[in-house]
Amino acid sequence: ISFENIPPESHLKIELSENQLEAKLFIDRIPGKRYFLKDMEKTSRGVFQLDYETVYPKKLTVEELKEALITYGIREEFILPMALKTAAGTQESIEVVAAKGKPPVESKRADIVYCKEIFVKEILRGLEPVIGNGDLLAEKKGPAVMGKPGTDVKGVEIKVEKVKDVELSATDGAEVVDNKVLATRDGRPYLKKGEVGVVPLLTVVGDLDKDTENIAFDGDVVVKGNVQDHMVIKATGNISIIGSVYHSELYADQNVEVQGKIIGGIIQAGDANSIYQVILPYLTNMLEITEKIFSGLHMNDGRTVQDIMECINNGKEAIDTIFQDVDKLWDMLGSAQAEIMADLRKHYSLVFKEIKLLRKEGFNELNVLYERVQEIVLDMNEELEDARLIKATYAQGSTLKSSGDIEITGEGSYQSKLLAGNDIRYTRPSNVVKGGTLIAGKNIRAGIIGTPSEIQTFCKVLDAEGTIEGRFYKGTTLMIKDTLKEYAEIL
Repeated sequence: ISFENIPPESHLKIELSENQLEAKLFIDRIPGKRYFLKDMEKTSRGVFQLDYETVYPKKLTVEELKEALITYGIREEFILPMALKTAAGTQESIEVVAAKGKPPVESKRADIVYCKEIFVKEILRGLEPVIGNGDLLAEKKGPAVMGKPGTDVKGVEIKVEKVKDVELSATDGAEVVDNKVLATRDGRPYLKKGEVGVVPLLTVVGDLDKDTENIAFDGDVVVKGNVQDHMVIKATGNISIIGSVYHSELYADQNVEVQGKIIGGIIQAGDANSIYQVILPYLTNMLEITEKIFSGLHMNDGRTVQDIMECINNGKEAIDTIFQDVDKLWDMLGSAQAEIMADLRKHYSLVFKEIKLLRKEGFNELNVLYERVQEIVLDMNEELEDARLIKATYAQGSTLKSSGDIEITGEGSYQSKLLAGNDIRYTRPSNVVKGGTLIAGKNIRAGIIGTPSEIQTFCKVLDAEGTIEGRFYKGTTLMIKDTLKEYAEIL
């Protein structure tokens, strides 16, 4: 009689925590069985009865466990001897933290508490100042503290955030007193590039018309009435109109809200560079194309002069296409932005003439032009750190430009040009976009776009991951970056 015994098994596994500061040791011990015939008491009958005894796996020694950890890459100085002793001293399955690294001491940024009014994103009606003279705007509770790097169980340094202490800074309408910033006038607080200030408030009761002066105000402007034809309002803060705007121009460095309709004219939220949100993707594409030209100019990998000329021609065509796309936005550009794009077009044209003749000067000029576009992109990104909002119920025959979002809350828009760095939102399912041009940096969301009479309506999102949502009539053109988007027409 023979038996097939079941041998014991022992499995060892090591796992590191996500930050690799701990190493866990798992020992899975599975007992075996050794079978035999059981002895019976004396009896007049013969009986065979099977029995077995449990066979436990061989115990692992502390040294064997330590060697396994070191082989895995764990530094010996971080191994916990008592944990290994516990794991080695049992015949049961066990899980222990076998090694611990040196955790970092995290850095602390300067602890500055700002008043909640600074972070209110809703456009304020401006009927009353938000804060008063002497109100607390900010307080520094503690300085920045640089942390100490740690070391994971494999000996790799765990870096900590580099921090610098920040001092309180005040600008117009505020002052620093000890460790606090206090308002020196009534108005609305703001924070820009680390400076706290207070924007004053100008309230106009009644309509603005030909019998009133245009407004240029360093602060928020509120008009409790309509803005009639051919008026101009410029404000470094918000503009809030408790009425409608007719064939006038509103320029706010921050947000614009029109509670009524916008008929004709230009509305701009964000400084004069709000168009940068739209221009930036084209400039970034210019950099990418120029980089490809540089790569193709190297006479290596068996490339011939013909290959280089083909690379130059392809680059020129791609750059020309960019400027053709910008032409479609030309009437939306401010004078400064139009000048920048016209100058870049001129210089690219001259550079391509030079490099087509394979003149060294042309290649040097292309490099200079590349660096210039890089600087322009950097400057534009800095200008756009704080995006803005235009909010209105209806727009007709108007141009709306926002460095951030445009939000239409009422009937919709008719033959208008809407240009937003981020999103264009028509908040009601019944909103209608009848004709015009909508260009957004990221997303467009509307109710119905186009008309049964197939009025031409153009919608474009500059982000390749962006979306255009709505229901569409025939005659509508949808584009995601440079790709036409198909849609199911409303029948």
